[in-house]
Amino acid sequence: MSLNSARSYVTVTEEQGCIRVRFLNCTTITEANVEEIGRQLNALVGQREQPHLSVDLSNIDLLTSMALAKLISLNGRVRARGGQLKLINPKPVVREVFAITQLTRILDVQDIPETLSA
Repeated sequence: MSLNSARSYVTVTEEQGCIRVRFLNCTTITEANVEEIGRQLNALVGQREQPHLSVDLSNIDLLTSMALAKLISLNGRVRARGGQLKLINPKPVVREVFAITQLTRILDVQDIPETLSA
């Protein structure tokens, strides 16, 4: 399923109460698309109780500081509702951004084998 908008950057699947997000035709999250991506991700949390959201970063090569801020904000919204946000399968360069900024202290960043994350 793709979200309805002027341009959908994500595809969404839901299984056993867990929402899985993958990026479509998008390898960077920058000022050009971060607002729309943020809207699409926030819409998934909506009014759900205890949302469990896995955002697959395996296609992403670049995240700007604005993208990091959106992920931090999303994490706060999810946790405020008693849920959990996982950022899964980042490329090494993206994982390094999380490590350098020490965001791994507040964001759950994991590598999940494709057989488990599919």
